[in-house]
Formats: sequence, C-alpha cells, structure tokens
Amino acid sequence: MSTSVFASSLSDAKKNLDSISDDMKETKQELNEVKDEKESVRNQLNQLEMDLTSKEQELAAVENRLNQTQMELEEVKGELQQAEEELLSTQKKLESLKEKLQQAIAEANKQEELNASRLRAMYMNSSASYLELLLESKSLNDLLNRIDMIMQMVNYDNQVFDSMQQYRDEVEERKLDCEEQEKVIQEHKLTIEEKKAALEKKEQEIQASKKQIAKQKQAILNAQNEKEALINQLSEEEARILKELDQMERDSKALEKKIRELTKAEEAKKAANRGGSSGNGSKNSSSGMIWPVPGFTHISSYYGMRVHPIYKYKKMHTGIDISGGGRNIGNQPAVAVADGTVILSQYYGGYGNTVIIDHGGGITTLYAHGKSTTVSVGQQVKQGDTVLRIGSTGTSTGNHLHFEVRKNGSHTNPLDYVSR
Repeated sequence: MSTSVFASSLSDAKKNLDSISDDMKETKQELNEVKDEKESVRNQLNQLEMDLTSKEQELAAVENRLNQTQMELEEVKGELQQAEEELLSTQKKLESLKEKLQQAIAEANKQEELNASRLRAMYMNSSASYLELLLESKSLNDLLNRIDMIMQMVNYDNQVFDSMQQYRDEVEERKLDCEEQEKVIQEHKLTIEEKKAALEKKEQEIQASKKQIAKQKQAILNAQNEKEALINQLSEEEARILKELDQMERDSKALEKKIRELTKAEEAKKAANRGGSSGNGSKNSSSGMIWPVPGFTHISSYYGMRVHPIYKYKKMHTGIDISGGGRNIGNQPAVAVADGTVILSQYYGGYGNTVIIDHGGGITTLYAHGKSTTVSVGQQVKQGDTVLRIGSTGTSTGNHLHFEVRKNGSHTNPLDYVSR
C-alpha cells in the first residue's frame, strides 16, 4: 500500500504527493531491475541457443564419422568372412590333397615294392626262367611272341611305376601350393582382423564422443529450459509489479480520499465544539505511545524495502509486522498506542480488517490484517483499548499485526514512536 494524504494545507499536500512519488519511483525502479534481469536472461538464452547450434553441428559431424566407420567396419567384416570361407575351402582342399598324396605314396610304394620283387625274381631266375620260356616256344612266331610279351611286361611295370611316381610328384606339388595359399590367406585374415579391431576401437571412441556431446547438448537444453522458465517467472513478476503499481495508485488515492473526508468531518465536529476540551486525549509526541500488542514483541518484518512474502519481489514495507515468534498470536488483542478517534474500521483491500486512529497533530496509526475489529468509526479510544483481534486477512501469509505510523499522511518508521 502506498502513502495516503492526511493534510490540511497545500504544503502538507505537496509533501504527501512527494511521498507517493517516492513510493512509485521505488516500485518503478524494481520494475526496471526486473526488466534488466529479464534482458540479461534473454542474452544468456541467446548464447545458449548459439552453443546448442554448435553442439548440434558437432554431433552431426560425429554421427557422419560414425556412419562412415560403421560402413567401413561392415565392409571389413565382409572381407573377413570371405577370407574365412576361402581359408576353410583351402583347408578342406588341403586335407583332400593330403589324403590323395598318402594314397599315391602308398600306391607308388606298393608298385615299387611289386616291381622290386619281380625284378629280384627275374634277376635270380632270369637265365632259367626266360630261357625256359623261350625254349618252350612252338615256332619262330611263338618265340617272337614270347619275347614281345616279356618286353611288354617289363615296359608295363616301368610305365606303371613312372606313372605312380609322376602322380605322387604332382600331388606333392599341389599340396605345397595349397599350403602356400593357406599361409597367404592366414596372413590376409590376420591383416583384416587387425583392421577390424582398429575400426571397432575407432567406433567405440566415436560412440563415446557422441555420448559426451549428446550429454553436453542435453545440459544446454536443460539450461535453456531453466532460462525460459526464469524469463516466464520474470515476466509474471513484471506483470505483478505493474498490477501492483496500478493497485498502489488506486489504494493510495482511495485511502487519501477516505482519510481526508474523515478528517474534515472530525475537524468540523471539533470546530462545532470549539472552546472546550478536544476530548481525544491524544498525544503529539512519540514518547507517549505504548507497544500495540501486549506480551508479543517479535518483529517478523521491519519498516523499509523488503522482498514481498507473496509477490516475491522487492517492495516498500510501510510498517512493521508483529508475530508470535513461535507462539500463537491468533485472536490476541491489538491495542491503541495512544488516545484518539477511530476514523476507519472495516475490511480494506490488501490490509484486510483495518483500523485507523487519528491522534491529532497530523499523527495517525494503522492496525491491519485483523481477524475482526472491535471498534467503530467515530469512537473515542483510550491508550490500551483493544481495537482489533489479530488474524491473517487480506494479503497475508499468517497471523500477525501490520502496524503503521503516519505523519501528515506519510508513512514513517513505527519504531521511532513505539518501543518493545
């Protein structure tokens, strides 16, 4: 709530206007601070967007590298599979050749042994055998035939032996070629496996890099969300301050008008009774005022600039808040700090149930957020009389008494007038 005018002269009115202007200036300064902070957050958000774009580009480059590496890895895996198939085929062929070689060696050895036996027999019995064979000829033709048969048999044995020896040599040569091919394939396979291992390592490194960049990107997105939420919060605070400024103006003017009307009525009443006692027993000096809440001295919020407990931004606190300090202050009495006349007793906007007392000499006191009021307008009260029961009505977060002292309508520090 802003200040209200309680003045009977142009000079006092100007002072009160200056006071209202100061309050408005302070609130506008708060508004400018919120706008500056909002602009700062927007700049931070713009920087985050740039960082995010950079990270997205970096992530795209890493994904391209990863795709290329994975393609190369698939190609190498294909080469490795082909090499393994070729190696398996060569090994099967080599096993077959080894079997054939063993068979050829066995046949050659068998034939060699057969020829050797026959030659030994022919050598040992050649003169008798061949002579007997030839002498048994019936004719010249038979003799020639027998000689030819003997030559064919010897030639056949030699041919079979030579053929088996040649086959064994061919199989041995093919076996050596196959073993050489197996060795080449094994070396090729080893090279491919090394290349595959290098690509797998590269893939792991790129995946780790991708994960790290994605984590950084998410951190930027989280920061963006926080900044956007902060901007929304600041926008809401800005709107609330603007609304509060409007409300301050309306409340100030309304309270100013109300106090002026009531003061004029009181002055008219006093003028009609001029010549006698004023009858209100009020005092113009702060030394005559008492503490407004007997038995409760805890101050939860002092006079001056503070962060508003509901709106959460800095705002001028035009009085002091007296709370229970751990004890229940609800429904406890708030008393008149000095003699005076009640000029307002009603529910009044953010003040809730409110009582204003005129003590004369331009001094008024205000008691707000009451659960209920116990006095009526025009009532003369004595120092110590109960004026309301403490509660939490209006703009309030809990049971407490909001107490103000105003001089010529301008709010002042109540602790300059009352003491615990």
